[in-house]
Amino acid sequence: MASASTVTNKKSAPGPVFDKAAQRILNLFFVLNSSPEPLTTEQIVLDSDLGYGSGNIDSDKRKFRRDRDKLLERGIVIKEVREAGAQETEESAWTVDRDHTFAAGGLITADDADLLMVAIDQALVSGSTAFATPLADIRSKIAYLTDRADVGDPMIRHSPMADAVWSAFAERCALRFLYRNGRGEQRMRTVCVYGIFEHEGIAYFCGLDNTTNAVRTFRCDRIVRAWRPSGSYAIPEDFNLSDYLFFEFDFADREPVAATFSFEPESPSDLVFGLTHGRGKLDRTGEGWRWTVGIRDIDAAATFCMEHSMDGMRPVSPDALKQAWNNLIERTVTAHACA
Repeated sequence: MASASTVTNKKSAPGPVFDKAAQRILNLFFVLNSSPEPLTTEQIVLDSDLGYGSGNIDSDKRKFRRDRDKLLERGIVIKEVREAGAQETEESAWTVDRDHTFAAGGLITADDADLLMVAIDQALVSGSTAFATPLADIRSKIAYLTDRADVGDPMIRHSPMADAVWSAFAERCALRFLYRNGRGEQRMRTVCVYGIFEHEGIAYFCGLDNTTNAVRTFRCDRIVRAWRPSGSYAIPEDFNLSDYLFFEFDFADREPVAATFSFEPESPSDLVFGLTHGRGKLDRTGEGWRWTVGIRDIDAAATFCMEHSMDGMRPVSPDALKQAWNNLIERTVTAHACA
């Protein structure tokens, strides 16, 4: 990934200065705003992708408290929520207070604009394709409304197909498109887009597929042609995008089977949370962590487990998964013996 300081824009102006605090605050607001359920303090302060997870939990909690104050200064209220009957000693959870956010205050301030421009520029120069167009539109409006039209635009990598998916998603209209799968086969699809995300620089989307009548995940760069979105739909209230963030073992033309992996008792919780992405069921007992998740490709699941064996990850079930794991070990030992 290119750093902000090494990217030049079309007007040869210097790239934006990387501001970790601005990026962290924007990430915090985005995650809390898009999460269907409140996030616990632990989920937030252990998340290195958000900008926390430093290893010093007390320091990260103080940082989180300051970030909530910064958001409040800009009219965004983050409220604490508790389950009915919860004790005061139980862990807090947090969400955006939509009833009171932006209830007070006027137009965006100059400081607000600077903070947003820096955060958006960093997202754009990092190579985002899924959100390039909406972020660029927001940036242009901020620049115009705050008289910052002289600030050069960062280099933006547009993807026409990702833009088509975003337009359908924003309008909540079903997208009809010609799709080429991993085997090169082409088929017409119509999908009600429920969510968009990126993985290793590639834009993906998931939604209700008319062919299978199930929620499926697609790659934007495999769309051959798209038509104007039509019709309308509503995203189910219980839809959670994190349930569809994929692993290597998700791609196979077969029904998923339940697989269980273990982690050692001393495995850090942030490491386990980071590896499992909120997918499946995660439990912690005196014997360590247990993670149960659906897999479609057993060999890929064994490989994934092997790649994280140094983190204490091991296969537990089914037997076919353990056999695939043992086969990998045997091949590795044989390869080293022949070397």
